[in-house]
Amino acid sequence: MQLIQDFQNGDKRSFEYIFGELYQRVCAYSHRYLTDSQEIEDLVQDAFITLWNKRTDFEHINAIKSFLYTTVRNKCLNSLKHQTVIREHESRLIYELENADKEQAVIEEEYYGHLYNEIKNLPEGSQKVMLLALQGLKNKEIADELDISENTVKTQKKIAYAKLKERLSPMLFSWLLMV
Repeated sequence: MQLIQDFQNGDKRSFEYIFGELYQRVCAYSHRYLTDSQEIEDLVQDAFITLWNKRTDFEHINAIKSFLYTTVRNKCLNSLKHQTVIREHESRLIYELENADKEQAVIEEEYYGHLYNEIKNLPEGSQKVMLLALQGLKNKEIADELDISENTVKTQKKIAYAKLKERLSPMLFSWLLMV
């Protein structure tokens, strides 16, 4: 057939004719596997590019049709596999994030519990200052709350940090400095 010979020889009009005849059919076939029209169009166009690059391999129109349908089916299946992998990865990531939050909360509770136990062993002035500091109050606010000077707050904190540094593990003490 002249169409196939012209196509094999790189005649663009013959390719345009084949494209015009088969493009919509192959797209419709792809809808069996995928629903995203843009993705389908991209996959079908890729299949036609591959067809053009392998044009010398085809002796008749049925071989071209078979190639296009097989290529597009495989591309659709690969896309579905990829989507499955993405969903599984997202599910695993969500699970890990949810559990990480729970684990982090448990760790923080443990740290706070240990820290509060050690704060109870501090002198009374340092205790009060540290408990207010852990509530997020600034030195000025602590001074106002306890009716003491800001310098006294700083001194009490300095005493508290020195004693806590001796009693806490380096990791727990570092965590204290971050909160």
